[in-house]
Amino acid sequence: MTDNRKNGVADRPDVLFFDLDHTLWDFERNSGEALAETLHNLGLVGRNGLTEEAFISRYHVINDRMWDEYRRGVIEKSQLRTRRFADALALFSIRDNGLAERFAQMYLDICPRKKNLFPGAQQVLEELSARYPVWLLTNGFSEVQAIKINNPGINPYISGMVTSEEAGAKKPSRAIFDYAVRKAGVEPARCAMIGDDMDNDVLAALDAGFPRAVWFNPAGKKHAVSGRGNVSEIQSLTELTDIF
Repeated sequence: MTDNRKNGVADRPDVLFFDLDHTLWDFERNSGEALAETLHNLGLVGRNGLTEEAFISRYHVINDRMWDEYRRGVIEKSQLRTRRFADALALFSIRDNGLAERFAQMYLDICPRKKNLFPGAQQVLEELSARYPVWLLTNGFSEVQAIKINNPGINPYISGMVTSEEAGAKKPSRAIFDYAVRKAGVEPARCAMIGDDMDNDVLAALDAGFPRAVWFNPAGKKHAVSGRGNVSEIQSLTELTDIF
């Protein structure tokens, strides 16, 4: 793994692009809280043996799989929006007519308003935004991500956001990176990308012409990235101030 802190890379990027979910915005925690509230609001806890913990763990497996299908163009946004809840409820033999749609509406109203960020996120954004324009580059739905960034720990520090819906392409497609740099008014060679997904954020950015990328890997996952440009790996966001 190449780490530009160790190799003396002195070139300073003009713009920093951050992923949002799982990088700045703590998706697992926020989603878990929103799912629990929705389950209780709809009176589903205890039905057919459904518990918060069992539903949330199974839902996240389904959600991850369906988001992968959405990124690959296998399913549409409308299918992703509701089917993930219908499939999770079906695991508890709950198939009430219209329930998945009501669940989706309530969850999507609650979840993006959650404010939990990863430790150090606000501090790092405040420090880096004083030196660089900071942009968000996300595969999330535009209307949902717009609510998430209405957050005092994020909003004051960002110069803009590009979503896959706006760009008409999803990470890891080069098209979304090309769109983002045009909107930010910068060349790819003057950008750096920070994200939690090795394929969709880090390697995709390098393939799009970004010379530098940072893999946010708080769980310490293993991945071989030898020969893929200037890649730094961090487990805490506060390490970014040593890189940039």
